[in-house]
Amino acid sequence: MYSRIDPVALVFEIGVDEYLATLAARHAGLERAIQEEARRPAPDGLSLTYLKRRKLKVKDEITRLQTAAAGTGRRSGASSQG
Repeated sequence: MYSRIDPVALVFEIGVDEYLATLAARHAGLERAIQEEARRPAPDGLSLTYLKRRKLKVKDEITRLQTAAAGTGRRSGASSQG
């Protein structure tokens, strides 16, 4: 479902901060789902693996956006010095 959404278009539409907040909420929701599955008497290993991979992809996206935002800030500061 989420794979059809273009993250770049979404960032331009709602802004980086809002998109990061959305990703953080999704990351927290996946963490809760992982904990709930792990607490079951017979946790489903396949479901846990799937949830953990989704959580990692969300975390990677958060890191990528934060790095890009920091890089953008540094470049604008460097150009004002020259």
